[in-house]
Amino acid sequence: MTAERWLDRQALDALLPLILQVPHSHRRFEMDAATAAAEYQIDGPGLDVLVAAGLPSAAGADGLLFDATDLRNVSVHLDPRSRGRKVLSWWIRELGRPTAHARYRMDYVAQCPEPGHDEPCRWRLAVPDDAWHETTSVQNRGGVLHSVTFDRPRTWPELPTAVLDLLAETRHIRFLWLPETLRADSAFVRDTGIGDCVGVAHLLVEEARRRGLTARFSFGRSLTPPISASHSWAEFQVDGVWVPVDPVLLDALGQWGMAGPEWQRDRSLGAILGRVGPSWRDLVTHAGQPVFARFPTYRDTGG
Repeated sequence: MTAERWLDRQALDALLPLILQVPHSHRRFEMDAATAAAEYQIDGPGLDVLVAAGLPSAAGADGLLFDATDLRNVSVHLDPRSRGRKVLSWWIRELGRPTAHARYRMDYVAQCPEPGHDEPCRWRLAVPDDAWHETTSVQNRGGVLHSVTFDRPRTWPELPTAVLDLLAETRHIRFLWLPETLRADSAFVRDTGIGDCVGVAHLLVEEARRRGLTARFSFGRSLTPPISASHSWAEFQVDGVWVPVDPVLLDALGQWGMAGPEWQRDRSLGAILGRVGPSWRDLVTHAGQPVFARFPTYRDTGG
């Protein structure tokens, strides 16, 4: 993207202080200008504007290097046509479907990372209910290894006052993707007022349990055809039902003009969240080693 098309200087001036709250020691300056253009559509003139405004960078052998998380935040916060916004638009589309419930199928697709070995490929897949599915394949070339289905309701029990009060206490937190070394640090999120879904979920669960509320951390995938994304969120038990919540993400979707006023921060996104387990896991391993995988997702007919 060119600076002339996407850069709102006022929005950049508001975003940079949030980015700069991340300690410098947690940055990894590994992304060059060519990769920034390919991954985040931020071209050379755009990078020049960002550096002049104060975005951290480091000198590399062939030019400046940037932190990928910083550029991801710039792209999603400032560019309405970024890939990140496109993925989130799938969330809004699915949430708006007028059905009582929906069934989604998610495929596990991966390719053998070491083609040519004599033995069959041995795969271990993390599946819902904190379980594992083990399978083998011969000369795998990127086919479907396994499929799971999620039946998701569109309506959820109303949250009790104690939960609503807790969610209200996160209104000061601004959505910002954090480095892997900080994402789960609920104290950092609390102290700085910035965080992504991982840290906010940990903060909510910790505080809920301190107050005697029944809550749990959830790791899983967004059920958003054509493909799902990794996601984490908090859940509260209400009338025997685990109700997913993600208030800070909903704040961001509203601020970016993606979610309408009906999507208040205490409304559940559970219709499009498929829980895999209570903590992050590598979803696909080959011979015991994590491998890159895709998760094509399909919506079946809903009632």
